[in-house]
Parts: sequence; C-alpha cells; structure tokens
Amino acid sequence: MQQSVVLKASNDGYELIFRQAAGFDEIMVDLKTLLDRLQVDNTTDKQISFDMSTEGRLLTADQTQAVTKLINRYPSFSIHKLTSDVVLTSDALAMIDRETVHLVNQIIRNGQVVTITGDVLFFGKIHEGGVLQASGNIFVMGEVAGALEAGYPDHNEAVIVSPLATVPKVRVGELLELVDPAKIVDDTNVVYINDIQTLDYQPLNQLKRVRPKLFIQNGGHI
Repeated sequence: MQQSVVLKASNDGYELIFRQAAGFDEIMVDLKTLLDRLQVDNTTDKQISFDMSTEGRLLTADQTQAVTKLINRYPSFSIHKLTSDVVLTSDALAMIDRETVHLVNQIIRNGQVVTITGDVLFFGKIHEGGVLQASGNIFVMGEVAGALEAGYPDHNEAVIVSPLATVPKVRVGELLELVDPAKIVDDTNVVYINDIQTLDYQPLNQLKRVRPKLFIQNGGHI
C-alpha cells in the first residue's frame, strides 16, 4: 500500500510530500508514524527543518494548523515552508490582473480616483483634479489634466509613459511630485525612479534603456 506521506532527502534538507489522492486523516496518521520513527533515528540534537508539499491539494487553514501543531510536538523538527501546486481562484485572478495590460477608455472627473490592478493603456480623458492609479505601468494615449500614479502604492520599478505638458502631478511607487516644466522633454516622456531614488524624465526612445525588463516581459521593440 502506498504511503500517504513520502519523505525525500536532498543536499538542502528534507521534503515531506502529502499524496494528493490520500485523505487528510490518513495523512495525519502516516505523518505521526513517520515523525515518531525519525525522532528515534535522530540520536543527535540536530534540528531538522522540513519543506512540505501538498501536491495538487490546498490545505484549509484548520488543516494547516493541525499539521503545524503536530510538527511542534517534536522539539527537533520544524517547518521551513509549506507549498502546493494549486492556488486559490481569487489569487489566480489577482495574478492575471497584475500581468494584464488593461485598456481604459473613460472620463475621470474632478475628485474621482480610478485604481487599476496591473498595467494600463489609457485612451480616455482625465479632468483637472482626477487621478488615475495603477499598480503597474501607465501608458497614456488620451488627454490628461489630472494626476498619474503608477506602481501604486510601492512598486518602484513602474513607469509612466505620457506627454506631460498638461499633467500637474505624477507618482511612481512611493515618490510623488509636482511636474516641473523645466524637467520634461518634448512629446512623450518616460517617468521612472532612477538609481539615486529620485523621479527622472527621459524621452520615449530611452524606455528600453531605463526599464529593459519591460521589453523582456512583453517582447516590445522600440
């Protein structure tokens, strides 16, 4: 009969694998039996830390607590990390949002704040006093008289790609400032946080230089 808990040893330590087909009660019984045996075999005071994999099973909070409580009964054992090959639907949807370029074509009026998870390609219009926030990058092809906030609230690798002549305020990650007309370049600007942790403005043809990872992720050419 196949054990519901499998122990694997490697140069990095030990891994405990919970078989997906096994019931949780069966796993707990086999896990205790395995830990009892390991405790007898461990004749030194060496601490053993386990990486635990639940394969295609996602443990509930109560199940995770039960596993942790069982491990804690053995002073020489601890959990390094507990992983699974699945994610919650809500986490998966959030991940998709973060990796998606959202096309936004709307009017953002005075006093209105629109927040988007992920990158934004903006075709709409932002009135004075309106704010567009994105957790990722912002690429503007519309009209902006309000504020642009990319990498909100603390993603400092984000960029804003936009003409800035009518933009009063920009934010990238944790840095916020009023746009200085003396700093902006003609046509489209790339606003980003430079190596000395200040907001910098560069022409569009410098985007690949300042954020090469953006091109690796999206296969862009410029």
